Amino acid sequence: MNVVFEFLSEEPIENLITSMRFKMDKAIYFGYHETIEEWKDCTAKFLNKYCEGEASVFHAMSHTDVQSMMKTMRQTIEMEISQGNQIYFDMTGGEDAILMAFGMLAGEYDTPMHAFDIPKNKINKLEEGSARSILDVEPRAFSLDLDKYIEMHGGKINYSLHKSSKDMDDPEFAEDVEKLWSVENDFTEEWNLLSIFLRNHMMPEYSLEVNCDLEKIENSLKNTNNHLNTLSKFNAIMDRLGEAGILQDLRHSDGVYSFRYKNKAVKDCLKDGGSTLELYVYKREQAVSDDCKVGVHLDWDGVIHYSPGIDVLNEIDVLSLKGNIPVFISCKTGKMGPSNTLHALYELQTVAERFGGKYAKKVLVTSRMPADVYITRAEEMGISIEQLSDIRHKS
Repeated sequence: MNVVFEFLSEEPIENLITSMRFKMDKAIYFGYHETIEEWKDCTAKFLNKYCEGEASVFHAMSHTDVQSMMKTMRQTIEMEISQGNQIYFDMTGGEDAILMAFGMLAGEYDTPMHAFDIPKNKINKLEEGSARSILDVEPRAFSLDLDKYIEMHGGKINYSLHKSSKDMDDPEFAEDVEKLWSVENDFTEEWNLLSIFLRNHMMPEYSLEVNCDLEKIENSLKNTNNHLNTLSKFNAIMDRLGEAGILQDLRHSDGVYSFRYKNKAVKDCLKDGGSTLELYVYKREQAVSDDCKVGVHLDWDGVIHYSPGIDVLNEIDVLSLKGNIPVFISCKTGKMGPSNTLHALYELQTVAERFGGKYAKKVLVTSRMPADVYITRAEEMGISIEQLSDIRHKS
């Protein structure tokens, strides 16, 4: 049997990376009592489900009693050796005390040590003094995706809440998103206001056809308490949407305001002012990621009850994975005032820390940049704020 010894950390990928990459038969975790309490079940469940039923054993260690730590580790190691098992030490993410103990015991038992560079997705440190290494173990065919990444953190993606309007499988709809964004990009201040107005006055529930009294539309615009309050401003955006083919048979003359939404998908995009930006960012991110999803609902405890008020959920606009690194992206359109900027930052930080850990990247994508004070606050929180036009994807 191949047995890997690990120090159980609060970063799930550090605890599981060796078993994901190599065919281990057992993982033995040393960890502090509170860490074992928090991560034991989730870790064991992941190994059993995705690593061919790999066994797991957990030993609680003292924070301060190094001699007790060494005694427990030595007894466990000798037990495995006595059974003829091949043992390996994974140093990834360990704390100083445990790394020191591992180092001492590795020399004593001629045990190979290794560590993974999680961001670079490779082994960057091997024990040269041992005749063996983890590279001697048969590799495991394992593909990390977003579902597994969220599961290793004890959560679950709730697909029952996914909006069909955010599916981008249709190439024609993907082109329509590009066209929608080209219009939104020229009318960023008015875009959310347009969406609200359409939703309130020109969004029939079951039909794509809109036929309104022109004078009523003009009066409704005048009564709105915002700067999209004239027919000329409204028409400027609607005409652009008509030219792009998003709205068909557009007419606003002779007392009539009428048009037809191209299809339900674009109608839903115009109904939800933030959808276009989310889908546009998703399309860009998808091109450079191993896995990418839009409009992701994350269940905190990994058990979906399908009953209102029971599940604790967070929604992330775009979630991607490249190698071992998840990217949590929140998309915001319109003016970024103090209240909604701070809410967006803290919401993004909360969900990324819960489901992404220390390796997660956090990005707030906006159509309009917030004030400098909030950009500084975001930097302090490890969040990048980017206007869409400034996004640069790097390999």
